[in-house]
Amino acid sequence: MNRFPLIFGHYFKRTICNPINLLIYLLLPMGLVTLNMLGNIGMFELMGGDLAAAGDAVAANATLLAAVFMVAFQFFSGELLMENIYDNFKEGPVRWRLLASPVPMRTFLAGAVVANWVFNLLQALLIFTVVGLLFDVRWGNPLMFASVILTVSILSQLIGALVSQVVPKRKAGTVTINVFCFGMMFLSGFLFIPLGDSAIATFITSYGTPLALAYRAILYAGPVLDDMGQALFNLSILGGITLVTAILVFIFGRRRTS
Repeated sequence: MNRFPLIFGHYFKRTICNPINLLIYLLLPMGLVTLNMLGNIGMFELMGGDLAAAGDAVAANATLLAAVFMVAFQFFSGELLMENIYDNFKEGPVRWRLLASPVPMRTFLAGAVVANWVFNLLQALLIFTVVGLLFDVRWGNPLMFASVILTVSILSQLIGALVSQVVPKRKAGTVTINVFCFGMMFLSGFLFIPLGDSAIATFITSYGTPLALAYRAILYAGPVLDDMGQALFNLSILGGITLVTAILVFIFGRRRTS
């Protein structure tokens, strides 16, 4: 593993130096939160509301939007690892160059995984920090916030790895992971398509996706609601999903190498 720092640096630099990555995974979520907040504030003032008197409600709305888009785009960025796996380890001429290298293939894979994982963590912190500088975003319990971000970052990488194991081609893998991410946003009630107010719809929007579990764990830990038991419950389910996904990645990975 003596080559690991060099390999990690290569993949990390390639990720952050790609302007498309910065646009999609950093600037886009910040812009979406900003546009939503400006629209909500504008509508509130248009209806004659007193913005100064509604400070807590505005802060809660800003925190909700920041948490949702931060978590959602953490999942979207799992595509970066998936693309590296397809391009470097499954398809294309790079695979053969890596196989001819004296460095084991697992070292290259580990470098790519850790580089994308670090980017995922920095992405979440930057989104929440920048939005927090623009609006009155509240962080809540720092330990719960860090636990959610860490869990989601790991789950995001595992999902990218799992898709690359079960879907044979990169284009199909890209479609799969985007359908999954947009599906989570739809089921969580954030694509402007009402799911109704039935008991089933309420359960799905609250607990039916990793996205809902993650952002609700953050909100329940102080910044909007004060129910640490509910926050821990959401985090424990999210941790269980992460563990199951890790087991699936291990099973499919062993199957491919056997």
